[in-house]
Order: sequence, then C-alpha cells, then structure tokens
Amino acid sequence: KMKTQSLIAAAGLFYASRVYSQDTIYSGTGFGTYYYDVEQLDACGNDFGPQNEGAVECSLSTALSLDQVNSQYLVAMNHSQLVGDMATYCGKRVIVSVNGVPSSLPLFIGDGCQRCGTGSSSSDSWDPNGAPGLDFSYSVLSELSSSACSDGHISISWEIVDDTLYNFDTNAPGSPEGPVGDSGSNSPATTAAAADPTPASQATDPALSPSVDSSTEDPAPTTLPCATGAWQCNANVLEQCLNDSWTARFTCDTGLTCQGGSSPYCAP
Repeated sequence: KMKTQSLIAAAGLFYASRVYSQDTIYSGTGFGTYYYDVEQLDACGNDFGPQNEGAVECSLSTALSLDQVNSQYLVAMNHSQLVGDMATYCGKRVIVSVNGVPSSLPLFIGDGCQRCGTGSSSSDSWDPNGAPGLDFSYSVLSELSSSACSDGHISISWEIVDDTLYNFDTNAPGSPEGPVGDSGSNSPATTAAAADPTPASQATDPALSPSVDSSTEDPAPTTLPCATGAWQCNANVLEQCLNDSWTARFTCDTGLTCQGGSSPYCAP
C-alpha cells in the first residue's frame, strides 16, 4: 500500500512539473470548502439551484452566473485579494494539492470568497468564521477528498499560475467570455441576461455571507466618479464600480453591516 501511495505521489509531482511550468502568481495553504454545483444540484443534502444563479465576481460587465459559466472547475479565492487585481487572477489556472499531491483538475479562478479572506494564515485549525483557502464546487471538493460531505472542508495547499484557462471581461476585455480556445459562438456571454447579479461565493456559515435582501430597499447609488472594478460600502450594501458608476452588488444580511472600506465585507 505504501509503495502504491508513493507511486501516486510521484506521478502527481511529475505531472505538475511537466505540465505546469508557468510562473507562480500566488501560493498558499489553508482549507477548501464548497459552495455550488452545476450538475449535482442536491448533493450532500444541499439545494444549489439558487446559489448557481449568483453572478461570479470575475464577470464584471456581463455578470455571468455560475449556471452560465457552466463549469464545475470554477474556483473562488480571497475576495479582497481578487478585487485588488482582477486582471491578474481572473481565469488563471489553480493547482491544488492534498497531502502534498497536486491535482490535475483544470481549475481556474472566477469568483471571490468572503471566508477565504479572514482568519489566520498560520493556523492549521478550521474556523467556520474565517479561514484562508479556496471555495470549490461540491463535485471538485469530493474528488479531492472523500470527506467533502461529512466534514465540509479539507486541508489544502494551492498555487495560482500564469496560465489562462477562461476569458472573463476582467482579464480579457474585448474577447468573448468563455474557455480559452472556444470559438465564442456558444460562449456564456452571448446568452447572459442583463440583470442585477446576486452573490455567488458564500462562506460555509451562511450568516457571514452577503446576500441580496429583496425586503429592504437599497440605498441610492453613489454618483461620485469611480475606477472600474473598485469596491466600497454604501450603508449595508457592497457596491462595485461598473461602467464608471457605483452599482449595488451585495446587501448584508440582517444584523450585519458593510465594513472594510475599499475591500468590503459583511460583519456584525
């Protein structure tokens, strides 16, 4: 058994070194969780239908939903880090390792994760209120670990490399949004409906995740000039600059307020 495990590990390392020779943009250690699934809608007792309708952060202008991207391989990373330099991270390949063995899954950055931007980067203990890491589809997390459903999280390390797998309007402006190499005729951007986006990635604890609250009226949009892609708080609403104007993206749940200035998040 030990020999077999060693061979698997060696094969994984060889695959990673052979295929992923691109420069590393960022690497880290932490925890992997799941927040959507476009194929197994009721996996592990969940209802991913509403979640799959949420817009992904890397699709700023078109506001593609998880359903429209239609890929199990989209990954959410630290929200604050992502919005700070979306052109660098969006669409880039992510190499995820479990127990030191890299996965060959074609994972790419496409969304932001609130939980992933909080907690101690040096802690090896899971904290549902905040822990560094990445957020995946349920199918991917269950492929990375058999304990995906029972535990809801796994220990991982990851590397974001300079290899674009998916074109978003943030990292490839002017190009059709879709997988790199796709002709674009059937790309999600050609069928995306113009609508107010709802948040896609959520923390493991739903109370910590921003959500659209239809029962409360959003504050009036801010009219000051802004830089495309920037974020701010407006009362309890997280706003993003789209087409030179502030647009409401998320509304904090009852009892939470928008905090964090240019890297906003919802907190008590």
